Amino acid sequence: MIDINNTLDLVKLKFYNEWLYTAHIYDEGEAPFHKQLTKQMVETYIDPMELAKDALIMDMGCGVGYFLDEMKERGYTNTVGVSLSPADVKACRDKGHTVKEYDMSFIPQIDGYYDETVDFLFCRHSLEHSPYPILTLVEYNRLLKLKSKIYIEVPAPDCDRKHEYNVNHYSILGETQWAALIQRTGFAIENFNTLDFTLEMPIDPANPDGEKKTISEKYFVIVASKQKPLDIK
Repeated sequence: MIDINNTLDLVKLKFYNEWLYTAHIYDEGEAPFHKQLTKQMVETYIDPMELAKDALIMDMGCGVGYFLDEMKERGYTNTVGVSLSPADVKACRDKGHTVKEYDMSFIPQIDGYYDETVDFLFCRHSLEHSPYPILTLVEYNRLLKLKSKIYIEVPAPDCDRKHEYNVNHYSILGETQWAALIQRTGFAIENFNTLDFTLEMPIDPANPDGEKKTISEKYFVIVASKQKPLDIK
């Protein structure tokens, strides 16, 4: 017999989820700073992993494809971007990249993304967009093969730019909380570094060519490996 109360809860969850993504998703667009920083992070953290050229690599929240560009230049042949932004999806596809219009927290098995089939996950400035990062990390545990790695980069809390108030930033967490969630979802942290730097930003956002101010930024950069699957069946 169907429990109508549970059914309604599932419908509400679906409605709330769609509202978040419909109301708050925006196009990332071109950003030279993030393009350069992505290149730097790939050279520092990803290249030393020496992933197989045919490894299944997924970029969760791929933006306009800076990471996909870097991997394509290196000869990787099985990369997949994930985004719900129509403009970013188009930008990636115009470059010849494979991009799936999925909710990054729920990758459909019906499309072939079965348990333990992915070799590497790249999650640069995406997990902070998840309303429920622990569930997103559980999904990434499901996808990744045992001992495979995940790269995570997220803004730290209380930066000058107040990332907490970004229209679709839901999870600007501290170092300890991120470490706890990552470990709790079956991963072992191999690197947890802090990236501190400054940016020149216009004092008046409506006048990008006007007078500038210097602001401080801080990101967490994490590499973790899947140590065990989660028994959630």
